[in-house]
Amino acid sequence: MSYHQWPTNKFIRTFVLTIIMCVTLIGNCYIIFELFCRRRRHRTRLHLFILNLAIGDLAICLFTMTSELFLLIFDQEWILGNIACKLTLYIQVVTVASTTFINVAMTYDRYEAICCPFRSCTALHRVRRIITLCWLSSLIVAIPQLFIFKQSSIPNNSEKYRCSSTGYTAEWQRRVYFTIFASYLLVIPAFCMIIWYVKMIRVVGSSTKRWMQKTNNQTSTVLTSTVASPAKFKTVKLAMTIIIVFVACWTPYIFITLIEIYTNRYVRVPPWLDGVLQTICFAQSSLNPFVYIIFNRRSKSLPTVIITSIKTDSPTIRSQGLQYESTSSYGTARTPLRLNSYRS
Repeated sequence: MSYHQWPTNKFIRTFVLTIIMCVTLIGNCYIIFELFCRRRRHRTRLHLFILNLAIGDLAICLFTMTSELFLLIFDQEWILGNIACKLTLYIQVVTVASTTFINVAMTYDRYEAICCPFRSCTALHRVRRIITLCWLSSLIVAIPQLFIFKQSSIPNNSEKYRCSSTGYTAEWQRRVYFTIFASYLLVIPAFCMIIWYVKMIRVVGSSTKRWMQKTNNQTSTVLTSTVASPAKFKTVKLAMTIIIVFVACWTPYIFITLIEIYTNRYVRVPPWLDGVLQTICFAQSSLNPFVYIIFNRRSKSLPTVIITSIKTDSPTIRSQGLQYESTSSYGTARTPLRLNSYRS
């Protein structure tokens, strides 16, 4: 079928997906070039997390988005064979799980930097081992994809094939697998990151203290508004951005899919809504480079710690300027995945 004969919804979705692919490709290639080439000698722990997240998002663009665009153009028909079907769906879960795991590890690293600063002095080789563990874990949790997804003929058309989840022998297996999938992809990571974010908020918020001070046998109340270092504020904002983007992109699709599976498809998702939710998932990989760029901007002025004297007969306490090291961070995890085959 020529693209001139495509339905309007197919044309719009193809156009939007192509734009997302271009933005994801250009943005993550820029991040990889910036960190791998230009900052190779000054690479920090955070840079290692960002670099691997960018690699994972780029893999999503090259494999997941490309396969989705291929299926969209060919009306869900699969023509690449059974082995390619299994490997494609396996790589999709590997890339999605790896970016999620690395995102969680990076958030915990930022949590340690604020809440446990003495414990957070981690060597680069330890961070590399953590990132390697994240990739290996993603390779392991994606193994069921090799047995679940197969090339099968399209109903009422034995000459055409599709790549779908026909490896289940009972419906309860589909429910169990997708529940586990949703747990390690969304529920557990979001729960952990929210807890760490709340603790970071408490630590940064505790910078405002009051104490009583005696000066010349007179009691004076001093309010100390300690402005935390820009690194701490930036880390808190980063963590909040990670959680919002991650949960907002993944929750609708996972929630709707779980409802459809557990109701024995009594609740059916319209094709247009399914396409919209998948597109939202894909958009996360294109947003991550912008999150990194925003949080990597340098401040033009140095922060100060202001100490204000209130109701005191003692001399005015002068404010002192303190310089802190700024840090940058990268967005989340997470990442889109073709899940409509779980419903087939």
